[in-house]
Amino acid sequence: MSFIAMMAMETMMNAVDRLLTGGAELTWWVVPLMLAMGFVTPLPYNYWRLKALGKTCH
Repeated sequence: MSFIAMMAMETMMNAVDRLLTGGAELTWWVVPLMLAMGFVTPLPYNYWRLKALGKTCH
């Protein structure tokens, strides 16, 4: 995983947590939403990196 993709994922997960709970407190119903947004956010960058540069994480 690249540093850029990791930072985008973590930033989005924290933003979703703060937006939905009003602070940095994990609740059971926010975790699936955080994980889904954390997965989707770096996909465009990772796709570009794979297609344009031919670089993968392996």
